Amino acid sequence: MARMFPKKLRPETKSNAERRLYRAFRRDLPDDFYVFHSVRWLIRDPRSGAKDGEADFVVAHPELGILVLEVKGGTIRYDGETDRWYSNDIPIKNPVNQAVESKYSLLEKLKDLPEWQNRWLTLGHAVAFPDVSVKRNLLPDLPAVLVLDAPALADLEGWVRQALDYWHANDQKVGGVGKHGMEVLQELLCPTRTLRPPLRFVLEQEEEEIQNLTEEQIVLLDALRGQRRALIVGCAGSGKTTLALEQARRLDSQGFQVLLTCFNRPLADHLRRADLPGTVYVQNFHRLVSALVDEAGLRGELDERSCGLDEDTFYVEVFPEFLSKAAEVLGPRYDALIVDEGQDFYEEWFLALAMLLHDPDNGIVYIFKDDNQNLFRPRFGLPWDLHPFFLTRNCRNTRHIHRAVLRFYRADYEPQAIGPDGIPPEVYFYRDEDQFNEHIRRLLHRFLVEERLGNDSLVLLSPRRRGWLNTGKQYGNFVLTERWPPAGSEVFWTTVQSFKGLESPVVILAGLEEEVYPDLTTVTYVGMSRARNRLVVLAVDSLPDDVKAALQG
Repeated sequence: MARMFPKKLRPETKSNAERRLYRAFRRDLPDDFYVFHSVRWLIRDPRSGAKDGEADFVVAHPELGILVLEVKGGTIRYDGETDRWYSNDIPIKNPVNQAVESKYSLLEKLKDLPEWQNRWLTLGHAVAFPDVSVKRNLLPDLPAVLVLDAPALADLEGWVRQALDYWHANDQKVGGVGKHGMEVLQELLCPTRTLRPPLRFVLEQEEEEIQNLTEEQIVLLDALRGQRRALIVGCAGSGKTTLALEQARRLDSQGFQVLLTCFNRPLADHLRRADLPGTVYVQNFHRLVSALVDEAGLRGELDERSCGLDEDTFYVEVFPEFLSKAAEVLGPRYDALIVDEGQDFYEEWFLALAMLLHDPDNGIVYIFKDDNQNLFRPRFGLPWDLHPFFLTRNCRNTRHIHRAVLRFYRADYEPQAIGPDGIPPEVYFYRDEDQFNEHIRRLLHRFLVEERLGNDSLVLLSPRRRGWLNTGKQYGNFVLTERWPPAGSEVFWTTVQSFKGLESPVVILAGLEEEVYPDLTTVTYVGMSRARNRLVVLAVDSLPDDVKAALQG
């Protein structure tokens, strides 16, 4: 059975002769023949512009060549005096001229293809009159051997071979197209095309839906309007940062002096770039303490106290102590304290921050946290008895990403995903640095070149700073940077720890290995949940089977 293109006869085919021939070709020719029915193409002529090309049938064989066939049904008559052709006494176009024009038009189209240059080819034309019998040559340019008539249908393969043999060179040189030529011909005449919307347009649509859903979470603040202090707990993507920003705006609009703080410096930079009133003070905890210590004139005393201390003791105990001292010197400054990513804070830090409030005991305090993102392992505790309010809906990540993240989520309740479906995360494993680098190079090319995604919509995250990713490393035309926003050919990369609390439309989490700080489950949860729309994970092939199964879903 021949390979037919299309596989099924088009319903709109009106010609009974073409319908009969289609079925005969499919039934009687072996599978090394390709038969293309009712194909069209365009060729570009520099002088006359674009010209149409078409053929009723193109029959191809890898060893014999290509035959272009023009089909006419019914009773066929040619009037030599008027040089007119008729089918059932109805005037028709000259079938020989049509076949010849189609042949040379197809040849010209093939020559335009880089894959076809300098290829010797047997390319002939013929006509099909399947309703009549032809016993002799019809015209000087139409010998009987080039006419597929009714009797020839009894041995269709024999007729095709005989017609192509007619076009072979006198030295019997056969110009078959070969296996690759058949693939090229199929790609030209009957290609398969999938037209997907550019990724950036898909992301825009998903982003709009996510933004609308996130804004719905803000109704929680309406319910907490009379609550001066609250602990708001939610999974990654539940809108905690959005709520923290909105609460800062609301309190500021009511005349309160607001301090918005967090642990991570990059998150503080992000909060500062948000649409906040200039009167809301935003700073990460350590820079806040450092600035107040300097303002209070306590830098020398702090430096002296820090001598010989380990880093944990300095930051956990001494830093909040000097924040309290600075508050005593400078006096209270704020009416409201809002802490984002509060799981990163120690109880001592909260006590020291409360010293900055005009009313440390009854001032407004809102703390947002997710225990699953406890990367820095503080002894989380609160000096106040705050009633927790739970955010149980993930409105930031697509549902596919949410389901993947949940496999690394540890809590007594399972949050619900309400965002767009998106597509499943991609997971690739590598055995060595060469495979790792090739994955990165290929992914960056796909997203930034093929998908034409802006480089400000993609981040590379690593579980550790000392690894195969480093600033200045080149992947094809792109170079890694830790500067935000990245320039034209730059790609932003950072650690999972530094990017905690932030998000990106596309995240490539690269370098998952068993020995990561503080543990693989937490790092994987935090890293994967940074992706809003698309997530790719690169993990070492030696991971335990249960972890690999969880990554792959």
